Amino acid sequence: MVSESVIGASKRRLFQLPLLRRESMGPSYHVLTFDAGREIVAFPGQFAMVRGATWGQAPLLPRPMSLLEPGRRPSILIKIVGEGSRRLAHASPGEPFDLLMPLGNRWSPCPPGHRPILVAGGVGIAPLLFFARELAASGVRATMLYGGRSASDLPLSEEVEEVSDARFLTEDGSRGTRGRVTALLESAIGEAGGPRKVYACGPDRMMAKVAEICGTLRVPCEVSLETPMACGYGVCLGCPVKRTTGGYLYACMDGPCIDAAAIAWEP
Repeated sequence: MVSESVIGASKRRLFQLPLLRRESMGPSYHVLTFDAGREIVAFPGQFAMVRGATWGQAPLLPRPMSLLEPGRRPSILIKIVGEGSRRLAHASPGEPFDLLMPLGNRWSPCPPGHRPILVAGGVGIAPLLFFARELAASGVRATMLYGGRSASDLPLSEEVEEVSDARFLTEDGSRGTRGRVTALLESAIGEAGGPRKVYACGPDRMMAKVAEICGTLRVPCEVSLETPMACGYGVCLGCPVKRTTGGYLYACMDGPCIDAAAIAWEP
């Protein structure tokens, strides 16, 4: 535990925090909120390495999770995809967790005079909702394109509508426009007026398409990389991503928020 009343965002610390509450949004998505008892400062786009303090040897490694909110009650959004996220999804209030945070680079502030367009896929909404709240607090209402396979894959959609001009897309047509989230990106860029900047987080294929569209239209774009990690701060070198200029960058240290043009996207 640490004694400072306010933790600087540039200083990562290991906290052991009890789970305050777990909110389920359907069978797959859950928001976990922890009781820090003090103000923890972090910026939109930064993340935490999360592991149950009572997990024992399995699963062994912590899970990287984008921060949904910092403060006295930091929270994360999870989707059940494996054993670690399943354990998180069944946690009970009071259960202790180890959180190493804040980690990684934040979203770059939107340049003055630019219209922010946020593109989210599924659980990728977490760092973008955090960012949209920051923008709204500064008087800027972003355009949010939020997509999923179905309406059940759009967690936190009500919160998204509160702080952004939201447009929803689902592959099965159960909410909003039928199709993938990138289907409305070109029109959103065209109608924004003036210079724009795009921020995206979601599946790699979605982000690759966003990067392609923005490259063609010469619109600056940042993405938040979602890769497996073991440490979260550059020691294990387990999160390499191919760089367009050759070699690799590492998602935990060079990202997770990074210029989309720096990534050599897989075809």
